Amino acid sequence: MNFFKNATTSKKWMATAGLVWLLYLVFHLLSLMNFHSGKVAFNDFYQWFAQTPFESIMVVLLIATLSFHVIVAVSRQLKNNVSAGARYKKTYPKAIPRVIAWGGASTLFAFIVFHFIQMKFLIDEVDLYQSIVLMFSNPLMWLIYCLGLFALGAHLHHGLTNVLQTFGLSSKHHHGVAIAIVLVVIGSFISIPVSVIL
Repeated sequence: MNFFKNATTSKKWMATAGLVWLLYLVFHLLSLMNFHSGKVAFNDFYQWFAQTPFESIMVVLLIATLSFHVIVAVSRQLKNNVSAGARYKKTYPKAIPRVIAWGGASTLFAFIVFHFIQMKFLIDEVDLYQSIVLMFSNPLMWLIYCLGLFALGAHLHHGLTNVLQTFGLSSKHHHGVAIAIVLVVIGSFISIPVSVIL
C-alpha cells in the first residue's frame, strides 16, 4: 500500500505501463496496415503471429499493465479527492469537467475489453480479413469503433503531452506534436473501416 501512497513512484510506474501500451498500439497499427495489402498478406501475418509464443506473452503483459494502470489511476484519484476535499470538486483538468475526463477513460477501458473479447472469441481467426470486412459492414460497429477511437485519441493526447513536457518541450510545441501523432494514429486506424466501405 505504501507504493500507492508514494505519488512520484506510482506516477512513474503508471507512465511506464502507459508506455507499454503505446508500444503495443504502434505494433497493432503497423500490423493492421497489412489489411491494405490484401487478404492473403493480412491473414498470413496474423496466422503466423498466432503460432509464435509472442502473442501469449503480449496478452499477459497487456492485461497486467492495463490493470496496473487503472488501479493506480483510480487510487490516485481517490486519494486526491480525500486530501483536497471540496476544493477538488472544481473542473478537472482545467476547462474539462471530471465526469467527461473520467467518462472518456471509462469509455476507452470498455472499448479495449470489448475489442479484446471480440477479436479473441467472436471472429473467424482463419479468415480474419473477411471477419473484419463483415464487422465494418455493420453500422453499429462503426459507432462503437468511432467512440473507441475518439476516447483513444483524447487519452493518447493527454499521455503524450505529459511525456513530451517531461522532455522539456514548451506547451505550444508539445501540444502540437501530440496532436500530430494522435491524428496520424487515429487516421491510420480509421482507414481500415473506410477501405471496407469504399
